[in-house]
Amino acid sequence: MGRPTQITNYPNHIMLKLLWFIVVITCLLDLVQGKQFTLFQYMILLVILLPTLFTKGETFLTRGSYLLVMVLILYFSLRLFWQPSLINLLFLYLAMFLTILCQSTALILIAGIAATIVSIGIFRFYPDNLVSAMEEMQALWFIIPGLILISLMLVVNRFIQVAHQQTLREQQQWHNIQKGFAMLRWSYEIKTERLFLSQGAEELTGLPAELFVKQPKEIQKLVHPYDSLRLFEAYKDLLAGKKKVIEHRLLLNDGSIRWVHNFALPFKDQTGQVVRVDGLIIDVSEQKSREEKIKHMAFYDQLTGLPNRIMFENYFAFTLAGEKHREQKLALIFIDLDQFKQVNDEMGHDVGDLLLKEVAVRIKTVMRESDLLARLGGDEFVALLTSVSRETITRVAERIIETFSRSFVIEGHELHVGASIGISVYPEDGKDLETLIKSADEAMYTAKRKGKNQYYFYVN
Repeated sequence: MGRPTQITNYPNHIMLKLLWFIVVITCLLDLVQGKQFTLFQYMILLVILLPTLFTKGETFLTRGSYLLVMVLILYFSLRLFWQPSLINLLFLYLAMFLTILCQSTALILIAGIAATIVSIGIFRFYPDNLVSAMEEMQALWFIIPGLILISLMLVVNRFIQVAHQQTLREQQQWHNIQKGFAMLRWSYEIKTERLFLSQGAEELTGLPAELFVKQPKEIQKLVHPYDSLRLFEAYKDLLAGKKKVIEHRLLLNDGSIRWVHNFALPFKDQTGQVVRVDGLIIDVSEQKSREEKIKHMAFYDQLTGLPNRIMFENYFAFTLAGEKHREQKLALIFIDLDQFKQVNDEMGHDVGDLLLKEVAVRIKTVMRESDLLARLGGDEFVALLTSVSRETITRVAERIIETFSRSFVIEGHELHVGASIGISVYPEDGKDLETLIKSADEAMYTAKRKGKNQYYFYVN
């Protein structure tokens, strides 16, 4: 809507070739009857032959075809006036018939009206010529037009079959694409509020497509609340004539979430008003799931599920920016397991990995919700405590030490490990993460030298 009618190149090309073929037939018939080509016929052949055989540009085949068809209709009309006969009348109607291949109602009507007017004029001004021509015609002249008409009908029928098969192939290809990539086409008419959906709506939403067609606003209820404002802003842009690509979530009735890419393209009428929006929705939930897994691998430890060093550094920078305005203290707790190397050597790395996972769970349970625990690597863990006092730090450190007082049962083995803890405080012991980790590491080694399984504050 809002755009000029487009004429398909391929049918126009076939139509012009068939019309040119009829012109050649008329010239051959003139030779059979002992007549010579006229200059006008040569000009017609030249005008039709060159563009039809060598030109494939869209501009010519959409607009130039109008002119060429009218030139051909004029050619057959003049033949009929110069040589009033049934066969020339047949050629005129064949030319008119072939314009059906052109996807333009205007061109078909113009050709039909022109052929009708010429026919009426011939029967009105040259009735005797047509009657005498019919009396002089032999049986052969009735057979030739019939064969020509049959041949053209077979050609047109073959063309229609090929076009139909091509349409079926394209539909099957699109169906396969929809099925493989969970795609959904949609179209929404602004004034009538009519919504059109292709196959795939039920697979995507879990609801029948008829529900959305009858009540288009129902689909808005599936938009995730966090994305509804963005979609509202995008809809305003569409009404302003801007095309949009939106990534948003659908919250289905069963509680599951689908991520989709929504491609929307507005169409305007002749006044510049947006009257329709066409779109394509692609389910990208699996892609988003893979992206989340990649992000998780980048920022989380694969063994324990705790944040890794990169995540810890980002969190520290974010937290530090907020704490500067509130002038609150931060504490960094460095945790190193005691006797872990012995467990690894005697029981193997598999048991050691299971032990690390259990240690991470235990430490996590005794920390505050506002604190972040991360694994730096090996048997080293680090925690960041926000808005703390010395008493708070001491209480958290004692809880961590206490949780190691109980043994760990791993695959039937009772294991005893402890934890040496070093503590540094921001900003007294360092104003950046590297310095704080270094200070806490030194405090941790002091705790190990003093007997292990205890905590120690860094002393400058």
